[in-house]
Amino acid sequence: MPAPRICWVVIGILLVGGCSRQRDENALERHRNLGKAFYENPTTKDEAVREFQLAFEIAPKSARDKLNYALALLRVEGREPEAVKLLEEVERQDPLLPHTWFNLGIYYKRRGVANRAIAQFEGMIARAPEEPIGHYQLGTLYQQEKRNAAAQSQFETAAGLDPQLAAARFQLYNLYRLGGNATQGNRYLAEFQAL
Repeated sequence: MPAPRICWVVIGILLVGGCSRQRDENALERHRNLGKAFYENPTTKDEAVREFQLAFEIAPKSARDKLNYALALLRVEGREPEAVKLLEEVERQDPLLPHTWFNLGIYYKRRGVANRAIAQFEGMIARAPEEPIGHYQLGTLYQQEKRNAAAQSQFETAAGLDPQLAAARFQLYNLYRLGGNATQGNRYLAEFQAL
């Protein structure tokens, strides 16, 4: 008689183990979805961090879940160093993800570390050359560094990729005006005003 009880206990553990795996996948999706919903609301930053952290704990090798957790942390004051560390890990784990390059670029730009921000946006553009915002951000950094020809090239690329990107046209207006080409500058000013 004792042998059948042991069998039932072993079978019960195997069944629970199988159900637990399925439950983890369901929990992972639930935490991802809740994290996204909380992330999109500026008043629920802490809840987004909690949900994305739970998803990351379920899938610790997932670049996606680490990235989501890091992005949520970036929005919480005082958690930026932890977020940057995670973003850098994701960048090494999956260098093809443009999100890490972009967000680290913004982080370094806001902190006035232009050389690191430039490297991040150059990396982003190498991975997502059709993304106008990467070109625009890189252009602003080049302009800040007095690399006006490089800035102009990036703004023109951004404007060409997104006909509605008014900011690129305004930057081009300023660059051409300051460079003594009022005719070209006025063309971009007119486009900017039309938008």
